[in-house]
Amino acid sequence: MSKALSVKVKTSTLIKALEEALAKREKAWANQEKETERYEKEREAYNASILKLVKSGKGKITEATENKWYSRQEPKSKSRTFSVTVELPKSVIPTEPKELKEIHEHQHTRECDDIKQGIRILKMTDQEYVSASTYRSVAEYL
Repeated sequence: MSKALSVKVKTSTLIKALEEALAKREKAWANQEKETERYEKEREAYNASILKLVKSGKGKITEATENKWYSRQEPKSKSRTFSVTVELPKSVIPTEPKELKEIHEHQHTRECDDIKQGIRILKMTDQEYVSASTYRSVAEYL
């Protein structure tokens, strides 16, 4: 069993934190397309560097399988497609780009609406401190 937490959080401090969280979400939403393009370019460069390592002989192919589903789709194709497993030493592998967290429109709208509503309600109160239950209800957005 855990002990109950008893904290006092200033209403003004919570409003400021919520406003910062809202601004952060709005900025992330506005920059999502640009960040996705940047990530895709970084991902292509990473894949090209891995391919270069394999071609230079740094990697060892441990398994190869033919992609039969692909050859059935293109019966007149003059080439075949294979999937291979390549082992590379960790010391030569470049740093992989950090995967982006995709923000869905419905999620963004819901979270921003909840934060705005919380800010409006907190601005209407004349209490100096908020209760732990109030803080808990908005803590997920901070």
